[in-house]
Amino acid sequence: MSANHDIVSNQGETLNLHILYTDSDDSGIDLTSYVAEMNVRRSVSSSNKLLHLYSGTTVGITAGLTGHGDTGGMTGGIFLNRNVGNSGSQTGGILIIAGSTASSIVPDGIHFYDLELKYTPTGATTRLLDGRFEHSKEVTK
Repeated sequence: MSANHDIVSNQGETLNLHILYTDSDDSGIDLTSYVAEMNVRRSVSSSNKLLHLYSGTTVGITAGLTGHGDTGGMTGGIFLNRNVGNSGSQTGGILIIAGSTASSIVPDGIHFYDLELKYTPTGATTRLLDGRFEHSKEVTK
């Protein structure tokens, strides 16, 4: 069962979110054999991704309105086994970064997201987090 966590972000501002995935003894779980994916959508039933972040052999990010992705100048992605400052490793650390270009494309409003981990040897998928993604409109552009 996933944990519910609402994210509040600002248009045109870099989003940095760090999560520590632990076992029942609060020890970090090694994420070497995992990939992660996070999607932000206007509603849980929408087919259009406002923001798509992922890890794996290619770490990346896409953003777009009405399903048209734009990757020009965007930085970010999901980094596994990383510490909060992205300067070193941390077993179980999940660092999610959406750069300012990507966040400026996401429209203001209340959207929805989820974050999933996939264990690559078996394909087993676990939804870790889900909730509201509240995005505030940028005035200075």
